[in-house]
Amino acid sequence: MNFLKRSIGILGMVIMLIMAVSCSKEENVSMEESTMNKDIKQVTFYDSKIPNDYKLIDWRKKALQYDELVFDTGTEGTFLPLMWEDTTYDSFGLPAYVGDGRMHKDGAQEAVTNVAAVLSATLMGIDKSTVDTVDYVSQLDAFFSEEEQIILNNPAGSSETTSMWYLLYPAILYSHVSYLYDDHEEMREKVLANIESWYGAYEVMYNNGEPNFDYTGFNFITGEPYRNGVWSEPDSAVGIGLLMYYGYEMTGDEKYLEASINTMEYIEGYFGSPLYEALMYFGPYLAAKLNALHGTDFEVADFLNDTIGSTAIPRGGWGSIVGQWGGYDMNGLFGSTTDGGGYAFAMNTFAAAGAIVPVAQYDARYAKSIGEWMLHLTSNSRYFYATETDEKNQSCTYVEACHGIDDRIKEAIPYEGIRKESQGRSPWFGGDPTVYGWAQTDFSLYSGSHTGILASIVEETNVEGILRLDVQATQFYNEHAFPTFLIYNPHNEVKEVEYEVASEGAVDLYNTLTNTVVASDVTGSVPLEVRGDAAVVIVEIPTGTKVEYREGNYYVQDTFISRDLASLNINGLNNNDTVSGKFEIKASLAANYEAEIETVTVEIDEEIFEFTGEEKIEFNTKDFSTGTKKIWVTVTTKDGQEDQNSIRLRFE
Repeated sequence: MNFLKRSIGILGMVIMLIMAVSCSKEENVSMEESTMNKDIKQVTFYDSKIPNDYKLIDWRKKALQYDELVFDTGTEGTFLPLMWEDTTYDSFGLPAYVGDGRMHKDGAQEAVTNVAAVLSATLMGIDKSTVDTVDYVSQLDAFFSEEEQIILNNPAGSSETTSMWYLLYPAILYSHVSYLYDDHEEMREKVLANIESWYGAYEVMYNNGEPNFDYTGFNFITGEPYRNGVWSEPDSAVGIGLLMYYGYEMTGDEKYLEASINTMEYIEGYFGSPLYEALMYFGPYLAAKLNALHGTDFEVADFLNDTIGSTAIPRGGWGSIVGQWGGYDMNGLFGSTTDGGGYAFAMNTFAAAGAIVPVAQYDARYAKSIGEWMLHLTSNSRYFYATETDEKNQSCTYVEACHGIDDRIKEAIPYEGIRKESQGRSPWFGGDPTVYGWAQTDFSLYSGSHTGILASIVEETNVEGILRLDVQATQFYNEHAFPTFLIYNPHNEVKEVEYEVASEGAVDLYNTLTNTVVASDVTGSVPLEVRGDAAVVIVEIPTGTKVEYREGNYYVQDTFISRDLASLNINGLNNNDTVSGKFEIKASLAANYEAEIETVTVEIDEEIFEFTGEEKIEFNTKDFSTGTKKIWVTVTTKDGQEDQNSIRLRFE
């Protein structure tokens, strides 16, 4: 069993060394010491690098409190215990909410609660297969349908009436648990059966190269997708693609890899953001990993912006929040930016953290933006808990059933969500259950079951405001990877961080943003400096091991650790600047290897202009119509690397 793989402490450090690539001063696109960072657009809208009223709560403690409370069948109190024994399906039941009307109804429990609860605890180092002689891991098999050969969200459910994400997301959670308990062979067989069933669904929706995943659900009894006439879930393609990649990692069967790539090509070609609920969260990670390990060229920036932005097509406004609500920072939380002015959800926020942070392992250019986003998310997520906000703004204060509720519930179980405005107050901490009569409180177990996902990633360092993020914590089928950490310094000045080595024995610290060893033969605690408003991604490799270079990637003991990366920056002009007459576009290329520029292309008004790196990139506004234009600049290096950036200018 390898359930303890992810219980290694997330420790703290960093050093930021941007590798400057030499280049002739005459070249118009200079290769100087400029940032490797690529921005996530939504993150650039935050009004400060460090959250206002910043506070880091003990997320590990929260996750452990949750596990202790919900799995305690002997506890007493209002609404307690929260678990029941499901004798019909030989499993256990957890309600979606505290005071849920489905309590004790065998088969009504949801995988997004139960499976996530087991995963969360396991990520905290708890063995859920042997808890007082109870094997909660094996009991998750109740969610596998022998008839349909898939994972369901309810033991008593079926695919006929279940939307796509409620089938795919539980399958992702179940697969993750199976990986962490690799001695549960029957569970692994069910994972593979589920993947093969979804491969069949993929073949139907891929339709011989004319793909369409824009459906509400897939009926595995009839073998056909369907729409309910109300909504569709095109990001189901990401969920299917992720399961296909798991299938490839588990079996080596190339058909699964091909299917994974095909689904991602569909998503990349989708007009606008396909985000519906949570499946798109895994898109940036899968795109970055396929690029690094399989030679694809997905635009990771587009996947990140479609996920973290708020431009969803099937569910308008769905994405991440920016701004303050009633004096509370909401930056980084996930949900709707438009529902009632804004509605953030705890489950979506915790799940997004677990899905997106691993991007940094395969494309370190996004480390700074991911680090900044996670700093805000980690601090602001505390507002989902009743103990962290004003009681006058909480639904439990005004719901009679909540009076006398056990303090342990308030401490361990988050509210389902936060509304920008409700009941004449801003913000409003609560959720939908008490509004629609689903439950007697808004305390959400399906949300709390995801707490360990966030907790497994985050650890504080010795410097306030600097976190160390474990990019391995929420990945699976990745057992040979070396400990890898992202650290972002939001301060304006250099900070010295105490880096605690996670590995047993001496290691070298390898910075993937420079592809260099920055500290050799270290154990215990190592003081390292982190530049202001910068990030690093550090891999702990065994001391003295050789780093091998193969086709743009770097390996240690045949394990991927880094890749060649280049980042194009546009200098001297800012978005929405006005230009008149002759103007010059100055650009710089930062790379973590010795890159050489092959060509530079500039697109204006759908017309493409080509340059070499030695030419001045100059235009005259008189040759174009007046008005605001988006200009795209693309650099291609001699070894085939390509990066693109854009700027919006007003032509006079």
